[in-house]
Amino acid sequence: MTRIVLLPLMAALLYGEVPARVWGLGLLIVLGLTDWLDGIMARKEGPSVLGGLLDPIADKIFVAALYLPLTDLGVVPLWMTIAMLCRDFLVTSLRTSLSLRDTPMRTSTLAKYKTTAQMLGAGYVLLYITAPEAWWAWSVIIAACLAPLTPVVVRLAKGQKQGKRSVLLSAAMGLAVLGRWVFGVETSILASLFIVTAMTLGSGISYLVDAWTALWGKTGGWKEAARFVLDGLLLPATVVGLLAYYSSALATTSIILIITIDLALGGLGNLLASKKLTMRFRTMTAKSLAQLGLCSVALLSGARVLALELPLSEACIAVAAGISLITGIISFTKHRRVYLDAL
Repeated sequence: MTRIVLLPLMAALLYGEVPARVWGLGLLIVLGLTDWLDGIMARKEGPSVLGGLLDPIADKIFVAALYLPLTDLGVVPLWMTIAMLCRDFLVTSLRTSLSLRDTPMRTSTLAKYKTTAQMLGAGYVLLYITAPEAWWAWSVIIAACLAPLTPVVVRLAKGQKQGKRSVLLSAAMGLAVLGRWVFGVETSILASLFIVTAMTLGSGISYLVDAWTALWGKTGGWKEAARFVLDGLLLPATVVGLLAYYSSALATTSIILIITIDLALGGLGNLLASKKLTMRFRTMTAKSLAQLGLCSVALLSGARVLALELPLSEACIAVAAGISLITGIISFTKHRRVYLDAL
């Protein structure tokens, strides 16, 4: 929960000058470490139902708050962010559908590495656009390479079996540094982002294969298919695509709000599904269609297909964000008892 509360501050710092971005990088490192420690505690004490449902959503919101500003700043290619976020929305919808059928969604090994790789990739990019030649930059890089080896040393001291994840993450950071020396900063960054995107899509495909087997031929399949297409593909792709044409504070803030709030709504949907409850299909469909219409108008206007004044186009995006905000407040208020009982 702390991660989510601090995410707006981190996103705002990314838009600042070098000192602000340094603070943003520091906050990213701190939030990443808290996520790592939360994972250790969950494995040690056993995950709670609420934690098992909301932690993946918190990770997705974290990634969105990182990559949307970096995409807006022109550092991360737009298509990569669209692909990563569409994958996250699709997986969230799939998790709801499977929960309603008492079918657990297995977390693949690739998915476990995916979130860490996304955070490391964003940190790597942020470091080099902030202070590529600063003396302390190499200290951060070396620490990032060595930090994953700490659990390895601890396990060796205790005579325990070694896990692969820490060694692989350390090796990945080492390869990123080597790539920077051999190919230069820009090529190294692009290669790192390609790897992160490939891991994200690969883990999404594994989920889709498992879900296809569980959902094929089931009652209500057309509603789920409509939700997958609308909420998992069309809406997030259209909303993120707006970053290609709009860069004002109003537009970018609205885009980030739509994505993060809708991911949070997806988390609520996962929680309700675990209790065999669902949000109203017609209400949520109307909400998504209204947002898709507004954002499509703004997208076509930005592409010069429609001749709308800039303030009117940005107003469409802001209204779409308002719909997400109002829906979020109503949904969380209506189902607050379910959420509080799960704490």
